[in-house]
Amino acid sequence: MNALQALCQLADARKANRHPNFPAKYIPKSKYSDRDANGLTTCVVDFLNLSGHFATRLASTGTYRADIERYVPSQQRSGMPDVLAVVDGQAVFIEVKAGKDRLSDRQKQTHHALENAGALVYTARNFDAFYGWFLTHFTENKKADVPTTPA
Repeated sequence: MNALQALCQLADARKANRHPNFPAKYIPKSKYSDRDANGLTTCVVDFLNLSGHFATRLASTGTYRADIERYVPSQQRSGMPDVLAVVDGQAVFIEVKAGKDRLSDRQKQTHHALENAGALVYTARNFDAFYGWFLTHFTENKKADVPTTPA
């Protein structure tokens, strides 16, 4: 079983638990893809939440204000990772990079500052690698049954 299959298994189990009286054959199967940054971010956030942890995307795009007809910059510090999570009481930040995308100097500085403050920071390029990293760092104290893939 690969990492995306393990994620689908978690998502399908959650659906079955939420709808116990609904015939299982009629519950749509979950589908995930890590081929682009948006899909990979969804995989990471859903996996962490389905595993009993907390995770959310951090949006840095700013807000459109109709009264002045323009975007107002976000108040978020530049270089922040894409995902904030709390796993077993540990602050975890995940930067999502797909394709040829690379970390900027500002992102590297911010990630270093987060690590100096005690947070874990990981750069995810695909879901299989993230899943392996997660299992390596958090298998002893996991809150939910996380399917493991063979080595």
